[in-house]
Amino acid sequence: MTKRKRRNDFALPQVAVLFLILFFGPALFPPPASANYFNDFYNGVEKFSGLPGEVNELKESYRQTLDELDRAKESAKAFEEQNAELVQQNRQLAETVNELKKQSDLKDAKARKFKTMLIAVILLVAGYFIGIRVLRFLMRRSNRRVRR
Repeated sequence: MTKRKRRNDFALPQVAVLFLILFFGPALFPPPASANYFNDFYNGVEKFSGLPGEVNELKESYRQTLDELDRAKESAKAFEEQNAELVQQNRQLAETVNELKKQSDLKDAKARKFKTMLIAVILLVAGYFIGIRVLRFLMRRSNRRVRR
């Protein structure tokens, strides 16, 4: 019986160790990696066969980008031409405004000169009539003194 007892005494730790190995074994000893050459080759062929389509998509995207760039260049060129025309029109308008201003200044100067001449003529005519009246008055007065 002593032999049997010894077997039973070692059975519990053996079961516990066996249980721990079974429970934590997969975590401690992961399954070996498998080299799946056929799947890897098939996946590589699939990726490689998909490359021409991606290349074509990239080419088409590149063409579209080039077209958009050409349109942007044409638009920029059109804006430059329009800007040059507007600058030319601005110069012409500035020259026209300067000419109109000069003409306006000349017109104002002529108007001032005419106004000055008109006032001078009116003053001369008024002075003439007033002078004649004063002269007559003085002559009458002097004739009255002489007659007395």
